[in-house]
Order: sequence, then structure tokens, then C-alpha cells
Amino acid sequence: MAVEKALTLLRARLCDPTYVHAAFKSCPQSNYSKLKLLIASSIADAYNNSALLLGPRGSGKIAVVDLVLEDLKAEHPDTISVIRLSGLLHHDDNCAHKEIARQLCLEHQLLFSKMASSDDNSQFMIDMMRECGLAHKSIVFVLDEFDLFAQGKQRLLYSLLDAMQTLTSQAVVIGVSCQLDADQLLEKRVRSRFSHRKLLFVPPSREDIKRLLEYILYLPQDSGLPSKYITEFNSRVQNILNDKKFDKILDSLLDVDGTVSNLVQFLFRAVSFINLESGLLSLDNFKNAQICNQRQPKTDSLHDVSILELYILVCMNRLERKEQDLYNFKSVMKEYKAIHDAYKTSDSYEHSVCLRAFEHLLERELISFVEYKGRNLSIEFRPVKLLISPRELYLGLKSNSSCPVQK
Repeated sequence: MAVEKALTLLRARLCDPTYVHAAFKSCPQSNYSKLKLLIASSIADAYNNSALLLGPRGSGKIAVVDLVLEDLKAEHPDTISVIRLSGLLHHDDNCAHKEIARQLCLEHQLLFSKMASSDDNSQFMIDMMRECGLAHKSIVFVLDEFDLFAQGKQRLLYSLLDAMQTLTSQAVVIGVSCQLDADQLLEKRVRSRFSHRKLLFVPPSREDIKRLLEYILYLPQDSGLPSKYITEFNSRVQNILNDKKFDKILDSLLDVDGTVSNLVQFLFRAVSFINLESGLLSLDNFKNAQICNQRQPKTDSLHDVSILELYILVCMNRLERKEQDLYNFKSVMKEYKAIHDAYKTSDSYEHSVCLRAFEHLLERELISFVEYKGRNLSIEFRPVKLLISPRELYLGLKSNSSCPVQK
């Protein structure tokens, strides 16, 4: 019974992004603290503001926004209205204005007209921003996939940011994007009205990861579980976190994907492998989670490729490690000759055979052409890129017993 209750508690934590990112609330340098200060000061001092949250998918941008808005709503009840838009759904200006009008009507218990034109909805948005400002209420616009709103004529962004220039309006615009140069996509008239504040979401440091693991995995004393079981469970977790073998597992995981989202998925799998009889976590649970968490499809595709195809993949990896941004089949063959001369191997293939192997890798989607570059060139001269990570290539080489050179 205690084990099932503990599992339910841990899974609930791992499935709640706001709980996961609440681990960094106490840090004054965290993005949570910076974003909360930005919005809270805008509310308290009654001025308009805008900011961009930038970082890779899974880094917790939306989770931090939700956490900040939840806390601010508790601190400032009835003074915040939140309007959420997604560039995947509302990148069209007419659709976006209509959705803003719908949410504003819902938020303020007004009658929404489905027949209103885009200009009517745009004017309604401006009027509501002015009325909310006069009533000392702030409207927080959260624009997910912000870079998609920057496409086209950018009427929504212009009308929104332009309305914020007036003294009577009171609003905050939070753009969320995976594209680090999203602000550079803005037109000059829009960029001039943007505050240019940016919060970068980077992979957490090892200290932050350790704090996050303890925050998620430790059972609280007030959970209603037997105190003896809680002490034993937390002690086991502490021993695992201090184990050097666990550090190696964590390193291999973060080498592939260092986002918080990937770490949470890994922990969820580890918790699911817990021994129901003992009710305690073990290092084997995390080893099994690592095996499940590894990206298998590309590695499996390397099992039956030829030695020549492995040569080509290794050459491409060597070129990328040399920071050669653009390379083609000719560059790969030049690197292949360098390996052949250095290791004095007996493997020597004709140009036509190498080209067929190269084309086979393209068909298997282990490599691909660089988009929009050299489309009119022949295959030998078109720029290409690897679609597998260095670690996946290493695992593929390691599993192939007939590799002719030192791995």
C-alpha cells in the first residue's frame, strides 16, 4: 500500500511541469524569478512591457510562464487577465484577432460576436486594453510559437504593440519561441515598439540537476507514508545520486538531450521500474530507464550497413568535428582518402561504388541534403549533413564486429 502511494506521488510530480520547475523558484537568478519580477513590476507600476522567452523545446518555457502567472494571480486576484495564442493555430491575423476577442469576452463575461470583422475585433482589443488600464487591470498576452506570428504582414503584433504605446493601456506581451533570433524576424515598425527583453532557457547545470533530482525523488515527511519507509527510501535515493555509476548514466543521457523534459521522461521510466516488493529505487532502475530512453531507430539502421557506408558516415562525422559547416560527396571522399592513407587499410573502392553507397545512405535517411542549397547541382556537389548523433554512430560502430579500423 505504501509503495503504491509513493509511486502515485512521484508520478504526479513528474507529470506536472509547474511542480518540476518550481524547484528553481527560490533562486534569484532563475528565469522564474526574472519573469515574475518583470510582470509583477509592470502590474505594480502600471506600465506596459514585452519580453521573449527563447530556448529549445522541452526547456520549460511555457511551464515557467504558467508557474509565474499562477503565483501572480494568487498575489493579485482580479487584476490579471491572461490571453493565450499559439502560432500553430492563430498565425493568421484575422484568426488571432478573433481569438483574442473571444477570450476577452469570456474573461470579462461579455457577449462575443462570431460575425464581427477583423477590424472590429482589433478595435475591440484596443478598447479593452484601454478599459483595463483605467480599471488598473493588466492583460498578459502569451504568444507561443512567436516566430510564426512574425511571418506575413505582422498586423497582429503591430496593432498589439502599438496599442501598448498609449498611457491608458496596461498590458504585457510574452513571446515564446524555439528560434533564438525570433526578434530579428520583426519588421522595423514592430521592432521599434518591442522592449527587446530576452530570457534564455539553457540546459541546467549539474548542480541544478542534482537539486532537481532531490526535489522530485525525495518523499516528504508529511506525505502520510510510514516514517521508517520514508527514511529508507530517501536514504536509498541519496546513495544512488552519490554513486559514480549513476553519474555516468546521467552524462550519457545529457549528452544526447540536456533539457529538463528529457530528464523528467528518464525519471518517469526509472520510477516505473521500481521493485514493488521492496518499494525502493535501485541503480538498475535507472540503467533500464537509460536503455529505454536511448533513441533506437537510427542505431538499429546502422546494424546492416556496409563497411563502405560506415566509412562515409565516419568521414562526415570527422568533417563536422573539424567545424566544417558545408561539405559534399567530394569532401567526404577526400576525408576517406586521408583515413585510408593514415591507417593503410586494404579497403579501396571505386568512385562509382562509393557514390552508390552514398546514395544508399540518403535513401535510408541516415544523411540528407542541406535544404535550399545547391538544388541544381549534381549529387556529388550538393551539400549534405548527418542525421545521426556522434554517440549513435559510436554505438553503431561498436556493435559491428567487422569494422576494419580502431573505434
